[in-house]
Amino acid sequence: MRKPRSDSKLMNLPEEQKAMLCDWLLSGVPYHQVRVLVKKEFSVSTSLAALSGFYETFCSAELIARRRRAVSTADEIAKEVESKPGRFDAATIDALKQKAFELSVNPGANPKDVKSLFMLVLKSRDQDLSERNIELAREKFEFDAAKAALAVLPELRKIATDRSLTDDDKLRQARLKLFGDLPE
Repeated sequence: MRKPRSDSKLMNLPEEQKAMLCDWLLSGVPYHQVRVLVKKEFSVSTSLAALSGFYETFCSAELIARRRRAVSTADEIAKEVESKPGRFDAATIDALKQKAFELSVNPGANPKDVKSLFMLVLKSRDQDLSERNIELAREKFEFDAAKAALAVLPELRKIATDRSLTDDDKLRQARLKLFGDLPE
């Protein structure tokens, strides 16, 4: 890698403009389009070779810094999952998905880091599916219980009005009428 010239227009841009230029280059905008943007936004004419040199000098370092932040965030999320294996809120899962995407499109990303993030995303998805299955099972149970109650309603009324039974006895007899004997 060559040392940049001290009179390089791109290397001497203000930090804010360098950051914008890095963002354009790192987001996949082709060099010929970035060249047009630099002329339009910064009033600076440049060559494709100068853009390539800028990328080598500034964007590579920025890409590495972004990767470190993504990995650090992924590690923090993984630690949180291990320490509190409960449900994440939707915002956390969205952030996790975003980091997984950013890391997956990074050509220098460690495959283990990408796999770890996607495993967390999939684990969250599995947890959502399990919760939905539990909700459906509960709804089915409630429907079946209501159906069974209607089928034996006269007998349940008799149990409910029997003054010789305690409340616990009434509940036991009603449960027995609705669901039968407990399995052994």
